[in-house]
Parts: sequence; structure tokens; C-alpha cells
Amino acid sequence: MSKRPASSLSMSYSVGVVGATGAVGKEIVDCLNKSSLDVSKLRIFGSSRSAGSTRNAGKFGDIEVELFDVAAARECDVVFLAVSGDFALEHAKALSDGDDGAVVIDNSSAFRYEADVPLVV
Repeated sequence: MSKRPASSLSMSYSVGVVGATGAVGKEIVDCLNKSSLDVSKLRIFGSSRSAGSTRNAGKFGDIEVELFDVAAARECDVVFLAVSGDFALEHAKALSDGDDGAVVIDNSSAFRYEADVPLVV
């Protein structure tokens, strides 16, 4: 049985952004700020270079950048990947596998020819 609730726009979601300190990741956080999606918690993940620093995330307040970790990111309902295709190929399946995995939205082109991965435009 799935540990995640059925999808509904009226629900609140914990959201993670991997690569949130880069240009694309910052844009994703900006879009979340403008969105009507009910985000109960925003987590931002980065490399060892940015982990431990604090970023202003608009309406979500100041958030400490966490060092990326698959187990930690899997705690989120939805994870945006604003990373390289190689990074996505290495980690996306581990983030989404199983009934308790996160919904992963990858910004790279790594999965564009995968028949079992929906293309979102």
C-alpha cells in the first residue's frame, strides 16, 4: 500500500529542489514562490560547496542548503532536479523508486527518450 496520499491539488506538499543554488534551481524556487501550489515545506539541496549556507527563498523564508542525500530527498513528496543529465541518471530512479518514493521532475534531457518516463513541457 502506498505511503503517499492520492494526488490532489488541494493537498499540501513537501518539495525539494536539488541544485537550488544554480540559475535553474533559483528559477524553480522563484516559480514556487509565484505558484498557488500549497508547499508545506521547501527543502533545498546542493553540493558540498553550498551546503550549510543560507538562501533567501522568498515566501518560504531563509532556508539552509542541505548537502544532497538520496534518503533526505526521498522524504519530500516532490523533488525538482536542476542538475546535469549525468547526475539525474545517477539519482532520479533512487529518488522515485517504490511506493514511498518522491515524484521527480527532472529539468535535464536525460530521460527524454525513455518510454516509461512522461515528458512534461
